[in-house]
Amino acid sequence: MKEAMAEDRGLRRLRRLRIGILDNDVCALMMMDMLIRHRKPDMEVIWKETKPQRLMEHITYDAMQPDVVILDLVLNGISGVDVCREIRRRSSTIRLIGVTAYPLEQYRARLVDAGAQALVSKDSVGSAMFVDVLRGSNQHGFRDEGADIVQDGSQEFMTPREAYEHVRGEVDVRGISQREIGILSMYARGMTTKEITKSLHISVGTVQSHTSHAARKLGVRQRFEAIRICQQRHLI
Repeated sequence: MKEAMAEDRGLRRLRRLRIGILDNDVCALMMMDMLIRHRKPDMEVIWKETKPQRLMEHITYDAMQPDVVILDLVLNGISGVDVCREIRRRSSTIRLIGVTAYPLEQYRARLVDAGAQALVSKDSVGSAMFVDVLRGSNQHGFRDEGADIVQDGSQEFMTPREAYEHVRGEVDVRGISQREIGILSMYARGMTTKEITKSLHISVGTVQSHTSHAARKLGVRQRFEAIRICQQRHLI
């Protein structure tokens, strides 16, 4: 009997959900840790950090990886969305959950693109639905009427594997110059090449050269394809 009970406890320990947390607000960090650590016996916080650099060290070097990472989206000097993307480039299994005190729609599209599985209002942290999001128990995803939580399966959120493939297949847009982005933005607004030359006081050849360079950097040939990629990455 004792052996059976010990085995059962061991199985429960094996099933505990491992969670990592990033929030530059120490009070918010401690609150989330307390809610998870003391109220949810089937979950454990394996680390909590205030600095993105420390989080990335865990993701890169730790043998024990979290099942879920909770990310504050407003950090000092860096966006939580960018941190999300960097984690997703390295992991196809970790579920990434963004949390924010700001309106969710402000971040949803960018967070989807960065490979997250859910977006949660900080007001909902600790709720039953937030726990469901952590556990991933709602496999079809949901969006509650108060718009406090959006999860994979609702809108465009992807599974960790789908998001990994999406982010790994992204074009690196860091080489695109501001002038090239500006010209593509003008085309996206419906301006003609002649109108762009007059607005920027440059020649037709220069406009075409910038457009061609931008398309090549983005791995496409056509101007409309370059514009589409920039729009998807919220550059224009």
